[in-house]
Amino acid sequence: MYLTFQEDALLYVGVVRKIGWQAQAFRKLGYDVTYSLWKGLTYRFVTGERVETRTVPPGGGLMHRFSRVAQEYLASHPFDVLYLRLDRVSPDVVALCRTARANGAKTVVIEFPNYPYLMDYLHSVDGVRPFPHRAFLRAKVLATAAADRLAAPRLKGLVDAVALIGNPAESYFGIPAVNISNGVDVDAMSQVPPKRNEDEIVLVGVAGTLWWQAYDRVLEGMHAYRQAHPEGPRLRFVMVGGDAKEMPDFLGQVRRLGLDDAVECPGFKTGAELDAIYARADLGVSKLGCYRRGLQSCSSLKAREYCAKGLPFLYTCEDSIQDENVDFALRVPNDPSPVDMEAVVRFVQSCRQNGGLAAREREFAREHYDWKNIMKRVLVFAGAAVDKN
Repeated sequence: MYLTFQEDALLYVGVVRKIGWQAQAFRKLGYDVTYSLWKGLTYRFVTGERVETRTVPPGGGLMHRFSRVAQEYLASHPFDVLYLRLDRVSPDVVALCRTARANGAKTVVIEFPNYPYLMDYLHSVDGVRPFPHRAFLRAKVLATAAADRLAAPRLKGLVDAVALIGNPAESYFGIPAVNISNGVDVDAMSQVPPKRNEDEIVLVGVAGTLWWQAYDRVLEGMHAYRQAHPEGPRLRFVMVGGDAKEMPDFLGQVRRLGLDDAVECPGFKTGAELDAIYARADLGVSKLGCYRRGLQSCSSLKAREYCAKGLPFLYTCEDSIQDENVDFALRVPNDPSPVDMEAVVRFVQSCRQNGGLAAREREFAREHYDWKNIMKRVLVFAGAAVDKN
């Protein structure tokens, strides 16, 4: 059972796709897999082609109500392994683990996709306006954080391992921790074609929320490059997605910097439409705002997708390539400075002259980022059976 409390919404399309890839990785390791998503007040449990739906009952907080449904499902469906993807811990999580154990679960693993998660959560309301609403939400966030600190120690003895994506750690409240990176299903990603237009360089950034991506650094770098090199290659930035609440600030910066003719915002795209945008791109832009969350190590899902498609990319502190000598990724500082577009132009021109780059990049992704290899390592660490078939 891959249990998530993830909303199936356009804003989170990348995360939902990641969950599907992880489920497929467990299948490749020989397991029959059920995973969960929610939409509206419907909780869906997906097992292959079969989908079971549960209506969330009224009363109490929304996540508590989803937890009640999940607990009932675990009580009536036995699983060998329970794998939970969580943002935080609550007393409901403790109850879920106990229920799964009581119904025969031999192995329980929790994944935290942004570790350490608590400070990031506490600062999540900093930009909320007006102030009275922010004060109310801050009190709610503090109460949830306190519940997390009280509940987390109670997981010891119920959870076999914790998988951490983010800053490395050896344990979580006494539970052994394995540090992993985000991954992709490389077989599901098509390779981007080579580029020929010497007069234009196209950068693409694919994101839900924007403050965490720090794409404002890209805009500032483009503006500075245009001022210093009016005869240089034209720089274009295609920003795919974007939280509607954050888009006005982003578009306002585009206008202030005079970049209306150089920035495209086509909205959320998937499938063939997204592939068509990738086909135009010279460079993918990974998360550039790790410093905004106090992170010195980062595992960007988008960087892995760029890598699996053979698209060179920018990054700040990707955990799995910091010690690797790779020629398909350009590191920029993990700070608020504008992206050095002169360095970007030189890097893209070098990549264009490297005929075998895309194939090597995809092979690197297969070795380091494929979910089957990552999930196998987690299951082995937790003591679960792998390659069951």
